[in-house]
Amino acid sequence: MAELSTQVQDLYVAYFGRPADYFGLQYWTKMAATPSGFAGMVQAFATSAEYQGMVSGMDNRALVDTVYEHLFGRAAETAGVDYWAGLLDSKVISIADVVTSVASGAQGLDNVVFQDKVQTAEIFTDHVDQANERLAYTGANANTLAHDYLAAIKDEASAAYALDPANIDALIAKISTVIYTAGMEEPVHLVGVQPG
Repeated sequence: MAELSTQVQDLYVAYFGRPADYFGLQYWTKMAATPSGFAGMVQAFATSAEYQGMVSGMDNRALVDTVYEHLFGRAAETAGVDYWAGLLDSKVISIADVVTSVASGAQGLDNVVFQDKVQTAEIFTDHVDQANERLAYTGANANTLAHDYLAAIKDEASAAYALDPANIDALIAKISTVIYTAGMEEPVHLVGVQPG
């Protein structure tokens, strides 16, 4: 099951640039165990409201660059953008194919950064282990904080910082300072606690 949960985290990092939330990880790990699980997950992630909202209005060149940023913490090289955007423009492949191919072809520092992002995502999700933390890690604001944390991983030094459990716990505490009610993006502040 651990290998399946890592594959789910791979997709969360690749598509959303953030760690999986607890309930999403549970759901998609079970789905990954089904015969068409991985292919169904890839399609669901690529067509999800979260991903579509993130890439809405982007042309294929910007879309490819976003894939590289999520995976490797860097802009795509011109040759990579030309190649993948050309295939997308001609409708030879889908964005799901690009994400899967670029991730599986990672080498050198790119592979190190991607694996460090996934490992950080796994630790983060494991550390979101209290009911209030799980509730807090929902919605766009919480996702943005987690996304920005992973986006800072660009090399081994930044990965060492991000992988530090104390820093991950500090991020979770920051996310947990504001609790979101289901379906609302407006924060509900705890009585007697100054917002901010």
